[in-house]
Amino acid sequence: MSTPPSASAVAAAVGGGTRSAREVLDEHRARADAHPHLNALVAEDWHRAAAAAASIDIRRSRGEPLGPLAGVPLTVKDVVAVAGLPLTAGSRALAGNVAGTTAPAVARLLAADAVLVGKTNCPEFAFGSTCANDLFGATANPRFPERSPGGSSGGEAAALAAGVSSLGIGTDFGGSLRWPAQCTGLVALRPSVGRVAAAGQVPGLAGSVGATDRAWPSPTSMQGRFQVVGPLARTVADLALALDVLAPGPRPEVGPVRIGWSDGARLGPVRAEIAEAVRTAAESLGPAREVPDAFAGCLQPYNDLRAIDPMHDHLRSVRGREELVSAACLQTFEDSLGAGPDRLAEAWRTALAAQDTALEIFDRFDVVLLPVAGGPACLPDGTVEVDGATVGGWELMAHCRAVTLLGAPAVAVPVATSTEGLPISVQVVAAPGRDHLALAVAAELERG
Repeated sequence: MSTPPSASAVAAAVGGGTRSAREVLDEHRARADAHPHLNALVAEDWHRAAAAAASIDIRRSRGEPLGPLAGVPLTVKDVVAVAGLPLTAGSRALAGNVAGTTAPAVARLLAADAVLVGKTNCPEFAFGSTCANDLFGATANPRFPERSPGGSSGGEAAALAAGVSSLGIGTDFGGSLRWPAQCTGLVALRPSVGRVAAAGQVPGLAGSVGATDRAWPSPTSMQGRFQVVGPLARTVADLALALDVLAPGPRPEVGPVRIGWSDGARLGPVRAEIAEAVRTAAESLGPAREVPDAFAGCLQPYNDLRAIDPMHDHLRSVRGREELVSAACLQTFEDSLGAGPDRLAEAWRTALAAQDTALEIFDRFDVVLLPVAGGPACLPDGTVEVDGATVGGWELMAHCRAVTLLGAPAVAVPVATSTEGLPISVQVVAAPGRDHLALAVAAELERG
């Protein structure tokens, strides 16, 4: 089967009339059929996708204008609402739930003539560095079958890597876009906080599970403040195209860029080959300066606050069905309620102070490069070897978690391969609001 096309290539071909949207869709469905054990799609919508593709082809035949994503097959993570499709967050407690609203981010992509083919798997309530749950089971990594596709947007990454879709929408709280991108050799953008509409996520206010437009995280919660909706894709150009649709605005000119980099060793264990890959990537861009402690003060405040930020909305969303929630998730929900208001307020003060201090680095540098993780794609049990030590879970995602606290844009882009032949990616981090700068630098790295 042919190499899966990029979203930009699909849109150009369909918009230019050299390919039909239906032909493109049929090819993507054939790839889905060729991977029966992938378990990336947990809800398929090929019938409506065919109708959407037919409409696009009719409009083009009439000379009507098409959107910038004409005919691009799209998948959406199963914590983001699409009206009429299941919305379960991978939890047995939400099995059978169907969204009554469509997330604004998804609506923008559909209005730009993307063609939705289905919803993708994730760990329960998107808590996890791998992609498995008791409702749908585990998702495989189509490129590296012995490894996990990562989490929590692992189903999205797997669908893209297999060519089931050409563009994906996921969420990122502590690396849930960036880590799966590395695990499958894709690219991902964690946008600046507030850049892309965050509504339409599960659970929402007062435990909403997508029946109304209240399906967005509480703005007073840590999840509401730091979790973003963003794209996964095959090329950085695709990420830029998606961002233009998700958050329209001018693309500023990019001049000389001051480059900083860190091997991330002060955030957690890092393989020597990954540290070398980050250094080489930074120096390929021009003069670069090492900043060993970049963002090192952000990890502990992030971890401390996340552990005690009350998950009232999660508990409301499963009320009366608690026995259907995994023991680990339920324990996380309940543990989050253990801190008093004074301790919670202090954790917020500490986190925001760490954020302010960390952002000062952008007075000296335009972008900072650091690892996505200390090791490459993990095993299905969530562990990976890092120079003789076994690392897993949140420790493996420490470098992503620290960057999350900035509220800044971060692009994950492959720059090397590990001794096992697995992708090694870097995070390209820019100041909040400078998403296109991070994308421009990532595109330069992608070109090699």
